[in-house]
Amino acid sequence: MKLYSNSFQSEVNNMNTFQEMVDKFAAQIRSSDIIEIDDIPNIDLYMDQVTTFMDKGLSQYKRNEQDKVLTKTMINNYTKAKIFPPPLKKKYTRSHLMLLIMIYHLKSILSIKDIGVLFDSALREPDKNKQEKQIELIYRGFVALQKSTQKYLADSAEGKPDESYYGRENIVEFQNDEMKRIMVTLALVIRANEEKRLAEKALDSYF
Repeated sequence: MKLYSNSFQSEVNNMNTFQEMVDKFAAQIRSSDIIEIDDIPNIDLYMDQVTTFMDKGLSQYKRNEQDKVLTKTMINNYTKAKIFPPPLKKKYTRSHLMLLIMIYHLKSILSIKDIGVLFDSALREPDKNKQEKQIELIYRGFVALQKSTQKYLADSAEGKPDESYYGRENIVEFQNDEMKRIMVTLALVIRANEEKRLAEKALDSYF
């Protein structure tokens, strides 16, 4: 005896497929690696070492296997565009790596010019030690916002979003108004980038 109509069974199958997709995406979001500040080498690196580090740390974000995370030409172009300080004696510091990681995530949403505007206060700091501390402060906020964004999107996919989101707790802790503005902008861009990646995964998986 047939218990369900074809249309009802088709609807049930579609619901199962949709839930599988949601569960898959939620799992992918939660498993995304974030390069913590302690993961960044404490020693200065040559160009080849920089590209190797970046490729290893960010390879999961590539849409296609053949895509390049970072190339020497890209780094040189960032330097020419003045959104990235030149190396010292052909070596790159932890601050350079922090900037490159952030640039990689931001460049799919913001133009190079806009990224330069965002990091301008840190990049025009003449004191090297102060500049490094400011870049590290921005990067720590960036990582915190990545974590809160990923949690929010994964929870949203599972139908249980935390409405207090938007990294407010990661933003209000900054006393400096300029840093708050930087963090708000980063929060918006990080979310836009993560949602763009999810849309690409959906297209690649189901079309």
